Amino acid sequence: MTSTGIEVEYSEINKKENGWHHCFQSIKDKCELEAKQKQFTLDESKSISNRKYNRYRDVNPYDHSRIVLHRGDTDYINANLVKMERASRKYILTQGPLQQTVSHFWLMVWEQDSKAILMLNKLIEKKQVKCHQYWPDEIGDEHKMNLTDVGLTVEFLKVEEFVNFSIRTLRLSDIESTKSREILQFHYTTWPDFGIPSSPVAFLQFLKKVRECGALDDNVGPTVVHCSAGIGRSGTFCLVDCCLVLIEREGENKVSVQDVLLELRRFRMGLIQTVDQLYFSYQAIIEGIKRLNNPNYDDYEEVAMIHPEDDENVEQAPPPLPPPRVDSLQSGGTPAKPLPSIPNDNDNAVPLNGNGGGPDGVGENGIGGMDRPLPPLPRDNSLEKVDESQSDHDSVDEEDDESAVDEADEEDDIEEDDVRKSAEINGLENSNDSIKSDESIDNNQEEAQLRRRKRQERQEAMAEKVREIKRKQKMSEESTPKKRRSLMITIAAGVFIGVICVYAYVKFS
Repeated sequence: MTSTGIEVEYSEINKKENGWHHCFQSIKDKCELEAKQKQFTLDESKSISNRKYNRYRDVNPYDHSRIVLHRGDTDYINANLVKMERASRKYILTQGPLQQTVSHFWLMVWEQDSKAILMLNKLIEKKQVKCHQYWPDEIGDEHKMNLTDVGLTVEFLKVEEFVNFSIRTLRLSDIESTKSREILQFHYTTWPDFGIPSSPVAFLQFLKKVRECGALDDNVGPTVVHCSAGIGRSGTFCLVDCCLVLIEREGENKVSVQDVLLELRRFRMGLIQTVDQLYFSYQAIIEGIKRLNNPNYDDYEEVAMIHPEDDENVEQAPPPLPPPRVDSLQSGGTPAKPLPSIPNDNDNAVPLNGNGGGPDGVGENGIGGMDRPLPPLPRDNSLEKVDESQSDHDSVDEEDDESAVDEADEEDDIEEDDVRKSAEINGLENSNDSIKSDESIDNNQEEAQLRRRKRQERQEAMAEKVREIKRKQKMSEESTPKKRRSLMITIAAGVFIGVICVYAYVKFS
């Protein structure tokens, strides 16, 4: 099978020195130039009355595509309508709601007739609040959320848990008209801030579930997509979805990933915030193309995402473990509406309490084959995070700025991911593999453990440096007042003694 145009484009970027960095920067420069030439303004977001409704100071909606609210105390919300006419796609990209914008968020969902909400972040990440919980804590009418300022109520009906995401069903009701609608919330729970999903297949399974509910169809209101700032992870989702639709309609060689991204960025600034997210988008699109060309889904082996190796001399976020060798994904029927670019029903997107396949939805029929492997990811240091000042991770939170100490806080999350991935490797070994394959897996596990130990040592060293800096700062802060008090006492004592001496001299002379 010949390579697709997008695969060739991917390989060309990969061959160049610092190719991914330059590609990302080129897209950023083109968008900034176009925004300046077309005079895309941000006036509403920067007005004094609306600033309090923005989660981050550097992520604002363009005026020409912003969502306008029609009732309540304001018409402003940090959200844009993002459209791709060629793909018949429209999305509302927005920030994770603040406590004071929850009612605005739900009013937008009601007025725009949205059928689903895609939440791509956790409420708290790296010990910082990234999104206020905008749905009720518990199921039932007695726990419903009353939004009196916009005349709406939100009731939590049910939840379905999957390996990487949850689907909540919520009832949104208008108090005045008594009309109500059911809203689906797809909550991706394993996509790290400033990062990428565990694998392209895991992401495609999430996308497939969203497509199946009809929320992305052109006969319903735009789907609401948000992460923390509504540009990084949200932009990645929209880019992959649009490209796969266009590939289905127009063919593989007529779609340019970069052109699609440039078009999407005309509606909301900064979509795709890191080099990691850009090359992951390519990986997910290439994976989707393979499934489009390979109708035999059950013979397809999941390919885990591989990050570039760390430079030992540069402190970076540690890469994940090598891709585990897993059993083939078990097929269980044909979807009602064919979606050839997305995995089959019983792939890893299996409820935790479901009965399809083995643990975590993995089948039991042995290792599956692939038509061809994904192109290897770059092995140089060109994929460092770019323009972090504008990313979801490094944008300023409404409560306080993120500091260098946050990098050390990633240690717990990394350790949990390592334990989970190690369990996957141990739990998914095929008993029918040859002795040679078993030895290869053992070697991979030993190498992975060695890398984890090295990462842990680097992280511990960095954490120790941070603690030492904090300790010195604290000692300095504590010692400064003492020195000042000591100096004042000395001066006071000197003055007092001087006065006594002068008095004695005057009296007895």
